[in-house]
Amino acid sequence: MKAEIITIGDEILIGQVIDTNSAWIGQQLNPLGWDVTRITTISDTADAITQSLDNGIKNSDLIIMTGGLGPTKDDITKKTLCAYFGVDLVFDESAFKNVERIFNHLKREITQVNRDQALIPANAKALQNNFGTAPGLWFEIDNRIIVCLPGVPYEMKDILSNFVFPQLQKRSVDIVSHRTLVVSGIPESLISEQIESIELGLPAGLKIAYLPNYGVVRLRISGKGKDATLIESQITKAVSAIEAILGKYVIATSDKRIEEIVGSLLTEKQESVSVAESCTGGYVAHLITSMPGSSAYFPGSVVTYSYENKTEVLGVDAELLWNKGAVSQEVVEKMAKAVKLKNNTNYGVAISGIAGPSGGTEDKPVGTVWMAVTNGINTDSRVYQLRGDRRQNIERSGNLALEMLRQIILT
Repeated sequence: MKAEIITIGDEILIGQVIDTNSAWIGQQLNPLGWDVTRITTISDTADAITQSLDNGIKNSDLIIMTGGLGPTKDDITKKTLCAYFGVDLVFDESAFKNVERIFNHLKREITQVNRDQALIPANAKALQNNFGTAPGLWFEIDNRIIVCLPGVPYEMKDILSNFVFPQLQKRSVDIVSHRTLVVSGIPESLISEQIESIELGLPAGLKIAYLPNYGVVRLRISGKGKDATLIESQITKAVSAIEAILGKYVIATSDKRIEEIVGSLLTEKQESVSVAESCTGGYVAHLITSMPGSSAYFPGSVVTYSYENKTEVLGVDAELLWNKGAVSQEVVEKMAKAVKLKNNTNYGVAISGIAGPSGGTEDKPVGTVWMAVTNGINTDSRVYQLRGDRRQNIERSGNLALEMLRQIILT
């Protein structure tokens, strides 16, 4: 069953707002057995909406459209749908009761503009919006389903979860299952070479997708068909074969981020870590504290950007800084040991580098990043030559540092 997602909004096209709706919808549709074949972002114009509907109806069994259902003049989706289907707007009592419920709760008077939110195309079914006044719309045309939703993420998600997805699941003819392996320490190209025989031997309905991201590669093994037991058995067999080949490079057998993996290890061992950051400006601390319960293993960090601050806060010798430079093995090792001692943690992590776009030299070009991790007995320090922009270099440094931490935790 093919699905298409259409997002309406000039604010998305000009980059003022990032389209997170489509990503979320795609994530939810796939396990229900619906294949998203196209995601389109269009402008707030009748022509754009009409053309997208024409294309979607020709090629898909399901269209989910978000945006343009609000009360303002630039919200033209309902009127365009009426023109497209050749119907009028009609007053829907259930939609109006929802408007009344919301305004009674707010103790505000309902204006004509608010009342008009209960007008829907005559051939549509209203879907209750528990958090807003614009109802979702459900159309069934020539064995195709068209769902129109408000663009506000929490309104859209609520309507889909409560009213749309249960119906779509009933109509799906296939079962879809995924398993994800997280791989680190080996490039994507080498992974592909090593598991080529497994990929070539996969049964029909199974496939492997490579999802590289800043130092880790997620391998998603997907199966689709009508026999759930058979699919799970085939996926399990493929996963076991991949694990047998890649061995220690598989760091998780479910779809986890590196900060989640490290957090679980520290929690399991009842150990702690602190971080000293320079070029990453607190990004590693951000990753760690993005995990619920991180206060149990992370007391804090320091961001020491200047030479003077590294000396004053962490006690890095000024002469060492001037002789070796802040971006050096000797300095990051000193930083890691100092922050561990300062916070009385089991591990210390330190990063110092040149994120760019300026600041590089002939012997230390932009992208040079030194990292160190220590447990008080052993200290591991490495230099990386990264090739991204400033944001990419910072994000990749964060992931690489946490992977170094994971490795020393397991020693």
